[in-house]
Amino acid sequence: MSKMSVGFDLERSLPEQVGEWLDEAALTLAALPSTGLRPAGAGSTWPDYLRDLEDLGWDRESDEFLPRPTADQIERLDIVLTWIPLVEDRKLRTVVNMRLIVHRISGRHKWEWRKIGPKLGIDHKTAQAWHQRACVVIAKKIKPSAFFTTHIPQFADI
Repeated sequence: MSKMSVGFDLERSLPEQVGEWLDEAALTLAALPSTGLRPAGAGSTWPDYLRDLEDLGWDRESDEFLPRPTADQIERLDIVLTWIPLVEDRKLRTVVNMRLIVHRISGRHKWEWRKIGPKLGIDHKTAQAWHQRACVVIAKKIKPSAFFTTHIPQFADI
């Protein structure tokens, strides 16, 4: 996963940076540990799940999981997850949510653009445009102004 600060670069396009944060959030979600999340005492008598490599659907060099996210990556993930409700248009929000699902070994999006299009009954280029539009919507709603101060984490470095 990439090294990003918790703030934005004023010299770059804010919608583009929102897209980068969304991509990183997807990887962070996939890398979160899935053990120890159940209530204490819950268990199963089923044997451990063995991965069927053919079901993974990609050529891979190893079966290592994505590295555990850092504290900064989790902090950015928390920020990004507050952005999703800012996208009021349901179709745009659906595309954003679909792109947040990443396989925890390959790091690839489960919903590639060419899969999102048919699922939603649109062209894959339209799905990409909707995602970009969602990034613009989010950027407009989180854009720093005189109202914001450095006590809000995503604007601390601005």
